[in-house]
Amino acid sequence: MSMQFKITERHFRLGGTMKLGAIFLALTFLLTGLFTGLNIAHAEDGSRVILVLDASGSMRAKINGVSKIDIAKEVVGKIVSGWQPQDELGLVVYGHRKKSECSDIETVKEPGPLNVAEYMAAVNAIQPKGQTPMTQAVKQAAEALQYTEKKATVILVSDGIENCNADPCAVAEYLAKTGVELKVHTVGFGLDDKGAVAQLKCLADKTGGTFTIANNADDLLKALTKTVKPVAPPAVKFNVIGHALLAPGVEIPKPFAPPTWVFRKSNTADGTQGEYVATETMDKLQANLGSGDFILRLEAGKGVVEQPFKVEDGKVTNLAPVLHAGIINFSAMIDDKTKLTDQGAAWEIGTSQGTYVDTEYGATRSFLLNAGDYVLKLSLGDTKVEAPFSVKEGEIRDQVITFGAGKLAVSAVFAEGGQAMEQGVSFEVRKPGDAGQDPVWLDTKYDAKSVFSLSSGTYIVRVSLGLATSEQQVEVKSGQQTAITINAKAGYIAASASGATSYVVNDGLEGVDGKHKWITTTYDPKLNIAANEGSYQVQAFNGDTLIGEKIIDVKAGQRTSITLP
Repeated sequence: MSMQFKITERHFRLGGTMKLGAIFLALTFLLTGLFTGLNIAHAEDGSRVILVLDASGSMRAKINGVSKIDIAKEVVGKIVSGWQPQDELGLVVYGHRKKSECSDIETVKEPGPLNVAEYMAAVNAIQPKGQTPMTQAVKQAAEALQYTEKKATVILVSDGIENCNADPCAVAEYLAKTGVELKVHTVGFGLDDKGAVAQLKCLADKTGGTFTIANNADDLLKALTKTVKPVAPPAVKFNVIGHALLAPGVEIPKPFAPPTWVFRKSNTADGTQGEYVATETMDKLQANLGSGDFILRLEAGKGVVEQPFKVEDGKVTNLAPVLHAGIINFSAMIDDKTKLTDQGAAWEIGTSQGTYVDTEYGATRSFLLNAGDYVLKLSLGDTKVEAPFSVKEGEIRDQVITFGAGKLAVSAVFAEGGQAMEQGVSFEVRKPGDAGQDPVWLDTKYDAKSVFSLSSGTYIVRVSLGLATSEQQVEVKSGQQTAITINAKAGYIAASASGATSYVVNDGLEGVDGKHKWITTTYDPKLNIAANEGSYQVQAFNGDTLIGEKIIDVKAGQRTSITLP
């Protein structure tokens, strides 16, 4: 299968925001998940791992005086400090050397036995500068892991959207089809860009990996402990045991069980938080703590309860914490007859006083919450609805949310009445901006016949395939389905040349400087790419040596084939 990557220059954007407190709480949970007692983190049995780290310009952003890249470096340091030397770990970084080049991707450390000092020296030398070619970086990491021959794991940490015009879904599908057993786990680091969310989720879904937005400690803990697991501790005599309940007489059900037990020393006399001791995740607690006064923080879902307790020498302490919580199973109806099935729907939970609690994505979601009053904000594209709800202790119930919306079905053809655009096509829906403002991105889908759920209003739909793009404005009405077929007015460029290793496509018309404006470069033995009708210059290269070039005219609905020189 031949893959093409269109690369253009774009201004880098500043990534999503994250509360500093949540980040450092997340680091705490990360450490406890990786280093329970004297346990040491290690790669999954039989796995070879590469960490792909975002060093784009947005990673310079500071949160309360601490840059995102410095936070990321600290997290990596904590992970590798406990890594088994015989387990293999590599490092790929992008955007760290040049400000505006999508080719700035470097395999800094090939996968192999870990030398912690050398690895961290490489990590600490990273200085964010440039673009976000995360799709090609993941592909490069997979190739370094010899993913077509061996089991491989790639962990991508990114704070922004792909801005080098590669197609994350298409590449993920290609890697999944051609790999032996490749998994790409993605973590959105302080991410609030819905386009980036869709891309990272697709990379993970297509390869059987996991996707998590690390906006709080729970999410980051779950994301990282799915890719790094602790070594089983040696058998010890347990002096602290326990079992937790959702409410008096009500067990904590899956998927919220087992709960997480976090232990700290009791607070000091001046109110300072006590020293962290250990974390366990199990239904029936078995722990070995020293004697003294402690505070237990029990967590399941978003339910939390704290309980002080004492451990005495020679005695077993039995803990029985109760969350005083309930569970709400949410689903939604687009209209009176249509169930919400889109996995990109966002469910944001906050307290009735406005305190943020959690955001999860999917067609249905379940939340375990402490008893109290909350507000749900459900959004799908530009369609949003708010609904207050209450959680009662011990209650497990279903709740259906309804919001009026319409559907937009889109497809595209190369020419009027001609062949449909299918493999590799993407459709982007945007809301026209206010006067003088750019359109606002809402959603992107990658099916040849894509369906969007949108509130009534005017939208701009943009179709993309290779170099070919086209836009059409459309009106969506509540409770109705609107269908459009976009005429992309495009064809295909096909070129071959003996010994070619890359092809450059330029504008066919010379500028006032006598040069042809660069459009894209592909690195394949043959060129096969969609393009809008018009004039193009095609050049074939072997390394840096020009084999031949030719001006061609692309016509809508037709394939233009050439052989160079």
